[in-house]
Amino acid sequence: MGDASEDIDDLPPPTAPESIPFSMRNFATGEGANRTANKLASYIRLISRSLDLSRLDGVTVAYDYDAALAELDRGVEGLRPLSRSNDDQLIGVGMAPAVIRDGVVKVHIVLNAPYVEDIEKDEGDEPDEEFWAALYLLAHECGHVQVTSDKDRAFPGMILQHAVSSYEEAIFMQVNEACWEEYAACRLSAVFGRGRLPLYEEGLRGVLGVARERAADAREAFWQHRDLNRAVAEVAPPLVEPLRLASYVLGHIDGLGDDTSISEETKQAIADAGYTDLVDDLATALRSLWDVRREWTHISQFDIIGDVARDALWSGGLTIRPAANDGATINVWEPDEVDPVDMGLAKTWLATGDGNSETADL
Repeated sequence: MGDASEDIDDLPPPTAPESIPFSMRNFATGEGANRTANKLASYIRLISRSLDLSRLDGVTVAYDYDAALAELDRGVEGLRPLSRSNDDQLIGVGMAPAVIRDGVVKVHIVLNAPYVEDIEKDEGDEPDEEFWAALYLLAHECGHVQVTSDKDRAFPGMILQHAVSSYEEAIFMQVNEACWEEYAACRLSAVFGRGRLPLYEEGLRGVLGVARERAADAREAFWQHRDLNRAVAEVAPPLVEPLRLASYVLGHIDGLGDDTSISEETKQAIADAGYTDLVDDLATALRSLWDVRREWTHISQFDIIGDVARDALWSGGLTIRPAANDGATINVWEPDEVDPVDMGLAKTWLATGDGNSETADL
């Protein structure tokens, strides 16, 4: 595989399980399925010389990708079926969800078959861009295996087992996990990401370009329906999605370990969307967590990511705060109609019952 295989004998031994279970779904022939599985297994073993894949549960490669996600047995009852990102901004092609097998947290990789079929190259073939894209997709999902393993070792009993105690925790834990996991997986797999940074930046610019408009549309709809749960579901995602996509970019850059930086085009898009300080604060939070990743003591350390998300929501006219009995106080307001000099002024304004605001306890 070209320069990625040089000095292989100097790498540590493979960490992947000796036998990796594969489920090959909807392949045209059994021969083709076996050939692809064998190739993927060989590259997983190579990647596992750099990443800890000891908790790899198995790999599903599917031409019916959505069904494969929805039908994956995660070892826990009552979980919502998995589904991929699939909109005009992002289309998911790989996932590495946590599962529980015999009481142990592991990770099962699910891949959209058309996006990894180009990894099947004959000996002597020169790797092309399709090959590198397939290899990177595999390496990135392998990165998630180590990220999940590291977190489970630091906080046993949390992944797929922790009962969320409050509405507010449920919201911000999702943000914390999404940003950290993508940052860390990208940082771990960056060496395999030939030409990947421009694509990550393109994705970030895409969500930045629509974040404020979509949040504004959702706020406008709120003044008609007055459903606070719906407001959170519709206002929050477009405001925090740029943080998740920025985590990919930051992780990849930090993983390269050279002078690579965010392009001027993307910096301008970040500034135009009003996210410069938010992305800077996110970078500081993620890098600080990475620096102490062997010394984590409590899951609350990840709340520094949630703090950035709170600022992003605030800037878009939404606040979510803890309330009595594990509920939350949700405030929806129009940023252009209020001078948010400080949080106290906004809270006072919201408490007046002005026609342009709404507050309630869940």
